[in-house]
Amino acid sequence: MNEVIKVSHLTYTYPQNKQNALSDVSFSITNGSWVAIVGHNGSGKSTLARALDGLIDFKEGTIWVDGIQLTPENVWQVRSRIGMIFQNPDNQFVGATVEDDVAFGLENLAVPHQEMKERVNHALAQVQMTEFRHKQPDQLSGGQKQRVALAGVIAMQPKVIILDEATSMLDPIGRREILGVIKRLKQRLGITVLSITHEMDETIGADKVIVLNDGHIVETGAPETVYTNSELLLKLGLDVPYPERLKKALQQRGIQVPSTYFDEKGLVAWLCQSLLKA
Repeated sequence: MNEVIKVSHLTYTYPQNKQNALSDVSFSITNGSWVAIVGHNGSGKSTLARALDGLIDFKEGTIWVDGIQLTPENVWQVRSRIGMIFQNPDNQFVGATVEDDVAFGLENLAVPHQEMKERVNHALAQVQMTEFRHKQPDQLSGGQKQRVALAGVIAMQPKVIILDEATSMLDPIGRREILGVIKRLKQRLGITVLSITHEMDETIGADKVIVLNDGHIVETGAPETVYTNSELLLKLGLDVPYPERLKKALQQRGIQVPSTYFDEKGLVAWLCQSLLKA
């Protein structure tokens, strides 16, 4: 499978700081996959997201997006392949109505009117916001606002969607709804998703998890591999998903639990089997 993002030996230091925000960071992301990048505040997650979108002028290392090397000369080519969803959706709204906001990026690209209309209709339908198309953004809930921001990205037809702490301002229900929408979009449209988060529960469905600490990659692998190293995650100020926390609590009570990783459904199934055997 093709690599849609490749980062090699990326190093970056903010002008006012002495310590690197990113230090020799290298990884790749396969087309159509979901990759979660996790770390505590100040670990370099958002700096990495900004670097991928060409928002910082790094001097060391290389970034390739969809076969294009990111340089000052072709930064707009790279950005056309990436859609960013930020922490606060209010910072992304520019239109007077939901429909206007979703169309804004297409208008800047001078997309023909009929094609623009079709793309907006399709994007709103994908996030279940068609009935709100004439609403003003300030009349929406937090979760609805993030859906509109996501629709604006979908309308641009990117290869990659980057979620930069995109659910951190939502309540648990809103968070689950947005993540569910994005997972369905990934399945239907084949979009690559890069999730920047410190919420470990959001990484359960990822194909790969990358753990950042003080600008360095300290762990990478499938979720079940990363989660089992719970001592490292806790040392880095990160939590572990609920199933792993429950397994630890059961172990402390003298109950033997499998070393393999379980999601919530898997853990419930194991508990039911264990109770039937008891």
